[in-house]
Amino acid sequence: MTINALFVQTNPARRRYAVATLVGFAAGIMSAFVKWGAEVPLPPRTITDGRAEFNPPYLFLRDYLGIDPTTTVYTFSEHIINPVMVTHIIFSLVFAIGYCIVAERFPKVKMWQGLMAGIISTIAVHGISFPLLGLTPPLSQLPVDEYISEILGHLFWFWSIELIRRDLRNRITHEPDAEVPITAMSR
Repeated sequence: MTINALFVQTNPARRRYAVATLVGFAAGIMSAFVKWGAEVPLPPRTITDGRAEFNPPYLFLRDYLGIDPTTTVYTFSEHIINPVMVTHIIFSLVFAIGYCIVAERFPKVKMWQGLMAGIISTIAVHGISFPLLGLTPPLSQLPVDEYISEILGHLFWFWSIELIRRDLRNRITHEPDAEVPITAMSR
């Protein structure tokens, strides 16, 4: 596959950006729970380095938005909940809506049922952006556990976004994805 093949575009008449935005919103909310769920069996940060308490969402809220995350805790079912997770919902919404809109025009973004997008997002966010913003230590100082957790979490996250995107888009439009001929009985 050539680089040009990655940027093949769909027929503009078949693109459904409003549907993609709506579907991206639904996929963003639902996939945020998938992302959290992946962190239960595979916690991304170790306790001994102190980063479990001061994780990237916590630092982003505190250092870049001026919000003290410790003042926004709440209790549910007798558990104290730190709503830093709201940043995960926001990130999930932004990435899912963006993914669904881009998929309308550039179908190769859906490569491997969204897994390629998951790999790219892991590299872009955790490999480049977070270290540059000082939200994580340099990559050479991160434990292997964090790499495993974040890579697997992003793969499951984007796979769920793609499964939701394809199902809802096709149900709402009563059409296959934009790159699939309307006359095709199946992909």
